[in-house]
Amino acid sequence: MKKVSMFMLLLILVLAACGQNNSNDTEESGTADPQPIDVVLDTPETAKTGVELTFSATVTQGDEKVEDANEVMFEVWKEGDKDNSEMIEATHDGEGVYTVKKTIDEDGTYVVQSHVTARDLHTMPKSKVKVGSEDASENHEDHESHEEHAHHGDAVSFHLMKPDTIKANEEISLTTHLQKDNQPLTDASIRFEISKTGEEKAQWIKTEETKDGEYQGTVTLEEAGEYTVTIHAENDEGLHEHTEESLTVTE
Repeated sequence: MKKVSMFMLLLILVLAACGQNNSNDTEESGTADPQPIDVVLDTPETAKTGVELTFSATVTQGDEKVEDANEVMFEVWKEGDKDNSEMIEATHDGEGVYTVKKTIDEDGTYVVQSHVTARDLHTMPKSKVKVGSEDASENHEDHESHEEHAHHGDAVSFHLMKPDTIKANEEISLTTHLQKDNQPLTDASIRFEISKTGEEKAQWIKTEETKDGEYQGTVTLEEAGEYTVTIHAENDEGLHEHTEESLTVTE
């Protein structure tokens, strides 16, 4: 009986040790879900027309300041005119801070959205800046608020990631990130409609959601030239939004 008891005790100790090692292996291998990245967007609430402004994004992951972001871009547009938005690449100032400078020469309310990709994660918070005459900004804001509510409700934010260089007859990957109410938009049906400038024929590319709010598809474009990518987003809750981006394909 004593021999059996000793054997059982040793077996329990061995199993416990194995369980602990497996737990440590899991933690060391990084299979646990990574901590999300957090972005604090700092923009002025009001500004004078024609004055250089500084927009900054402080990027952290847990208690760590992110110094190795893959991409930080600031998108700026006047409310109601997102089709003419401007993308500005940020400068890394250290301590997890990424900044751009921008001068706005026309009165109105402007949207500033940071697109941050770091450590295989993506987020894109946004804020608003009233520039110049308060009356002009408020009148435009009221008009835009009414128009957006009437046609789109809460807007969806898109960000298309594409290769720096696209060559004809080479397969490329296109990835779009979607957010709604500052949260990743999941479980949507996303398709890329790609057409060459001046031509009506289009390719329709299905995507797969590879992470929350991240949708990826592949395509091969056979001819060099300028292309338009229309990103269509739909879901079972009645969402139907789209936006357009451009691609340049070389020989």
